[in-house]
Amino acid sequence: MDNNNFNLSDKKPMIVFLLIFGSIVFLIVFYLNHDSDNITKKQLLKINRHTKVIDIYVNKNEHNFLYVKFSNGSEKIMETSYQIGDSISKSKGDSIEYIFRGDSIIQNNLFETARKDD
Repeated sequence: MDNNNFNLSDKKPMIVFLLIFGSIVFLIVFYLNHDSDNITKKQLLKINRHTKVIDIYVNKNEHNFLYVKFSNGSEKIMETSYQIGDSISKSKGDSIEYIFRGDSIIQNNLFETARKDD
């Protein structure tokens, strides 16, 4: 009989720990789910890019995904249908990326692209 009380008192710290840990995980998931749009918007608006596409290649180190190499030395996964020779212009704080291709100007709204990915 005394053995049952001993087992219950041993489990109390574990139960308290699991409740605290579970509530922390729940709050983190809730915050990220609730605030993910704001985080995405801030990241997209922070980009400042005025460059030209110089190469499109398959990156074997990254599971054969298509990558784009820009004239400023940066490289990124190909999310937009860039072509070699495209000039890219995106000002910090603007959600529109302008792609200058030949005689045409293509507007790429980064917010719309991010919504489609979700």
